[in-house]
This record gives sequence, C-alpha cells and structure tokens, in this order.
Amino acid sequence: MPREGEPISVSLHVGTFEGPEFDGPLTLTFHPTGAPSQQTKTLTRDGVNWHTEFTPDTPGPWDLEVRYRNTHLKVITARFAVASTPLPRGMGWGLILVGAGTALFLGLRNVLRRVKASGSTGELPTAAPPTPPEAPAPPGLGADPTPPSDPPSRQ
Repeated sequence: MPREGEPISVSLHVGTFEGPEFDGPLTLTFHPTGAPSQQTKTLTRDGVNWHTEFTPDTPGPWDLEVRYRNTHLKVITARFAVASTPLPRGMGWGLILVGAGTALFLGLRNVLRRVKASGSTGELPTAAPPTPPEAPAPPGLGADPTPPSDPPSRQ
C-alpha cells in the first residue's frame, strides 16, 4: 500500500494491435482526489515501457491519469488510497523501551513487596489451604444442636 512521503514507482506499457509500436509521449498527472494541485510529467519511451516515480505528500484518496494520443486521445484513470506514515523508527523503539521498563519496574515492585511481607514471619507467604464446607445438620435436630432439656416441674 502506498504511504505518504514514500515514492511510488509507475511503469506503463502501451501495446498496439496493428501498425507500428507506440513511441509516445505519455502524460501522467498525479493528484489528491478533488484537489486543484497536481504533479504532471511527460514521459518518453525507455526501452519497452515508460517509468517514473511520484511521491504523495498527504494521506487519502489519490488519482493517477495517463493521457496519450495514438489514433485518438486516450485517458486512463486509476484511483487508490495513500496511507499515513507509520511511527518513525526511533519513536517506535522508544515506546517499546518505555513499555519494557514499566513492566520491569512493576515486576520488581511486586517481588519486593512479597519479600518485605515475608521478612516479618521469616518465610514466604503461602496461600491458606481451603477450609472444608460445614456439613448440614441432620434433619430433626433443627437449628439448635443441643439436646432437649427436661420440662420444668410444677410445684
């Protein structure tokens, strides 16, 4: 995919069905879609094909128009998208280093907290074993597991 600020190489071949080969010239116009500014180049034949380079300066849709006259004027239009430039290489590496440094700092901080907490007991903290769930009371005893007492006597 073409990127902003990077050259785009264009190579064209114009063939003929009858008669002598087409010798040119070709006129290429390169511009952002709908923009009045444009880059125009007139190319002469270089071997079998016509070659040139354009460098888009903004991201977005761009048009390339190729014009030539053989038996009559012919115009070919191509539309393509230009992507914005990625982060500069130095900035990308800087973000990676900041991320790695932050991860290292947080990891060391976590280890030091564990060592400090275990310093008071002399051993590393371990997870407490799970407590087994209490068994439900057998039916008939109700909520109070104490045996029934003797009824009060009347005097």
